[in-house]
Amino acid sequence: MKIVLDTKTKQIKVGKKTFGIDMPIVKQDEVISSLKDFIKENTKLSDYEEDSMWMSYRYCIGRHTIASHMRAGDIAKECYRRISDERSIFTAYDINREIEQQLMFGCGPSWHFPITSLNKIYTSAIDIYCQFIEDYQIKSKEDLLKYKDVHVFLYDNERGYKIETTTWEEWLKPNVIDAVKKYMDISDEEAWEMFERWRNTGTCINDLKKEFQNLTKDIPTLDYFTLMNIEDLMVWNDLCHLFDLEHHHKSVLTDGTECEWYWTYTHDSEQREDGYFYRKEIGYKKIRVPVDSRGKIGHITTYIPDEAIVRDLY
Repeated sequence: MKIVLDTKTKQIKVGKKTFGIDMPIVKQDEVISSLKDFIKENTKLSDYEEDSMWMSYRYCIGRHTIASHMRAGDIAKECYRRISDERSIFTAYDINREIEQQLMFGCGPSWHFPITSLNKIYTSAIDIYCQFIEDYQIKSKEDLLKYKDVHVFLYDNERGYKIETTTWEEWLKPNVIDAVKKYMDISDEEAWEMFERWRNTGTCINDLKKEFQNLTKDIPTLDYFTLMNIEDLMVWNDLCHLFDLEHHHKSVLTDGTECEWYWTYTHDSEQREDGYFYRKEIGYKKIRVPVDSRGKIGHITTYIPDEAIVRDLY
């Protein structure tokens, strides 16, 4: 379709038809769509658009609505490659910082990430979470809720970081022993047994009951804990990787084409006794996602299987 724009009269024509005068509505919609695509592909974000992108992900990350979930895909489709490379890398970093903030509360363990002045990503927060799940062989919410704190430290290794964990039991024992010994002179083992008895039966002296209740009030419970707090962040992790140009890769595929892609994580599945595959309660797998599928973020995850790769270019 050939579109003619007269900058003097502000008229647009396709053939002999003039936009807004004698051009069919369907054709006008097609013209508008083509012009929008042209502008999007050939212009950078305006200050207003960039501010809107920034404000929307700051607002949406950590929320659990359909609109918030879909916003990641909208940003990918409308904003990717419309900012400078430097700004894109910073945007990935900024999105990741928001994800880190969300992981600090309501996501099982309290996550503690290093504050850096790099303004770029060493490893994304959700990637670290997924690797933690694998490394510590966590299979269920119950396994996850055993941990009180996960501290992430920058480190000179292949991953670029290391983690140190504290379980609730590791934190509780010395605090329980100190609390009990304020009231009675007994051994550490007896103090812990007293706490275990209270936790199982609810019986102990009143003063200690208050101490025990105060020590355990912040422990998350299976009945009230939901993985949604974590899993609704995964779509933002995909967007983070899309903008993180420094960690993109390019490979030659079996069909001879070259494909730019990034690593991210998705839910893993397992085959059960009935022969069908089901999504694991907790479990993730690392996948290659093509950059060209960015419009599908938040809708359908398209990934490149290992057998489709002929060789890596970078």
